Amino acid sequence: MFIAPQPLFAVADKRIRKALDVEAYNRNSPYSGKGFMPVHTELQQSAIRIEGTIPADFKGVYLRNGTNTQFESTNSRLHMFNGSGMLHQIQVKDGVATYSNTYVKTPAHTIENEQGKEVFGQFGDLAGGGKASFARIITDLLKKRFGVIPSLDMLENGSSTTAIQYHHGKLYCLQETGYPFALNTRVEDGQLVLDGSGDWDTFDGKLDTPFTAHPKIDPETGDWYTYSTHLMSGNIHYSVLSEGKLKSHTQLLQAKPALSFLHDYYLTEHYSVFPDLSMRFDSKEIFGEHQSPFYFDADYKMRFGVIKRDHQQGDDIQWFTTDLPGHIWHTINAWEETRDDGGTDIVLYAPVFREYPSNVPIHTPLEPHAQMHIYRLNLDSGEVTEQRQLMEHFYERPSYNTNYVGKRTQYAYLLDEQGSGGIMGKGVLKYDLINEQEVSYFDYGDHLGGEALFVPKANAVAEDDGYLVDLLMTDDSAYLIIIDASTMEECAKLHLPQRVPYGVHACWLNQEQLATL
Repeated sequence: MFIAPQPLFAVADKRIRKALDVEAYNRNSPYSGKGFMPVHTELQQSAIRIEGTIPADFKGVYLRNGTNTQFESTNSRLHMFNGSGMLHQIQVKDGVATYSNTYVKTPAHTIENEQGKEVFGQFGDLAGGGKASFARIITDLLKKRFGVIPSLDMLENGSSTTAIQYHHGKLYCLQETGYPFALNTRVEDGQLVLDGSGDWDTFDGKLDTPFTAHPKIDPETGDWYTYSTHLMSGNIHYSVLSEGKLKSHTQLLQAKPALSFLHDYYLTEHYSVFPDLSMRFDSKEIFGEHQSPFYFDADYKMRFGVIKRDHQQGDDIQWFTTDLPGHIWHTINAWEETRDDGGTDIVLYAPVFREYPSNVPIHTPLEPHAQMHIYRLNLDSGEVTEQRQLMEHFYERPSYNTNYVGKRTQYAYLLDEQGSGGIMGKGVLKYDLINEQEVSYFDYGDHLGGEALFVPKANAVAEDDGYLVDLLMTDDSAYLIIIDASTMEECAKLHLPQRVPYGVHACWLNQEQLATL
């Protein structure tokens, strides 16, 4: 087979890099800050210094995913979504804690690791690079065509950097553009051991589309209810994962232009609800005013699609259109309420962005502010009967007690992004959804957090019987903080042996889940 001379591609890469103005762009990018920079040392069960007292019932494993580029130099524009995934693990038992970290060894990571350099295109080049971005896409396709770089399927070319979740004895690294990556796990002397290796899981070949980064998990059954959008086709799929099997996998609709991100959604007792957002994807826009296939359509009013939990192919979607455009990264909770006339409403909560730049500057000062909103959907009339902004302050990446998924929830825990200048979170606000009032605020001080994960206490009675757990970071240090969610007082700080780059989504494994791995 004829192999195109690599020097020709080297010349093309150099010209594209110049057209993208990579050096100047990265020099001025918020992502050039030290807090976003990667770490390259992988540790196993290193000792942690404890400040304060770890609660006696706080036993399990905290796992947080996030991007971590392998190399010091890059040919791409910096972005939060660039690079390989890295897992940061803190295991706690009987007042003792250890720290481990490992790359998520997807095929793309392994190929780049073997070659010692970036091989595949990065998100930062796609969003905002215009014609130069298109040139990079075409060049990469030609490299694959001529065997210069491996030709991975689009669904197998991901880095699985967004989240990590547990299902039926397995741990999955997740990203909404590809398959779920099932990690190889083992437990030795009660310690979870991860080396980042694993494989894509298509559930016996039944999954043939992107999956999800944010499964909604039924607390009673452990079933996952998920949505995904395929950017090139515009197809939106709804899937249910039960006991390790893909119970259902249906196409809901085809959106043209495609929905850019279907990152998070809702689950109630009888229904599943997904937002159809103003952030769209159209490859032709890379040549237009947006210079990016991702763009915010201010004329596209945000709407919600409601389906039954057991939705089957061809079943109807009930649509509820709001008054304004909007984008949602993360939802809080939703539940059903019976009205005085005997009908049913669905109540939804989420931080909503009213605009969003085409270069997707997530977690930076360039990102617009989101405001907390409530929406009420009348299932009988098909109308949005309530749509109100609850606060002006920029709070995002909310959490709540997920044992209450689909049930009436009083408390949400909101990350303060305005106080941090838009880079991660300065603190966490405990907010009363029912009475629409602030309860208590915990300030992170000189560290920044990514997500105040709620961990229920053993034998919890009240909804806020639990702990808020967040991995806090500065340029040079990191620690895991444990906060009593009821009192919003600090319990302990678990100081890690090395710094951790900024990241977001985590999960908690209790002792029972750990025993099933």
